[in-house]
Amino acid sequence: MSEFDKEFIEIIATALECDTQSITPDMGLGKHYKWDSLGHVAIIVAIENKYGIEINDSNIGQTLNYVDLKNYIQNHAKR
Repeated sequence: MSEFDKEFIEIIATALECDTQSITPDMGLGKHYKWDSLGHVAIIVAIENKYGIEINDSNIGQTLNYVDLKNYIQNHAKR
């Protein structure tokens, strides 16, 4: 597992206030016991703060699960 993956999992787990072992690539909004609409907002805010990106209303549909969020960060984060 890459350092980015470890960091990404930690960000999600912290935002959702859950254990990192419960974070898997097949999870997303409504597919994890803590990833509800409020949890999704917490994840988005944490990602925006960590990576210096903005996920606005027009592209939030691209960030509804683990894989899509990861891809969005990799495509939009300031390096």
